[in-house]
Amino acid sequence: MPSMTFRFTTECELTLDGQSYEEVYLKFKDLCHQQQPISETPMIKVYPPEESSIYFEIDEQNTFCEMGMIKGDFKQDILNNLPDNWLHRVQSHRHH
Repeated sequence: MPSMTFRFTTECELTLDGQSYEEVYLKFKDLCHQQQPISETPMIKVYPPEESSIYFEIDEQNTFCEMGMIKGDFKQDILNNLPDNWLHRVQSHRHH
């Protein structure tokens, strides 16, 4: 039986939890570095992004910040791209 697979960049959203924002970021980084699908059902596989820009939000605030391509460093990818009020929130959480 013939089959075809179409792979494309989607508006895929993935929410991860952790003990800190940095831990959550590291979980996401690990997912992006593996070549395995993030999610797989009989007809659909969701892969990590390859070329597209990545957007992120903290604590489901419904306001996304652009990361660009993942560099693999929490400070470069997350802290440098947060608005000032969120930066304070994340940094104050790290010190507790």
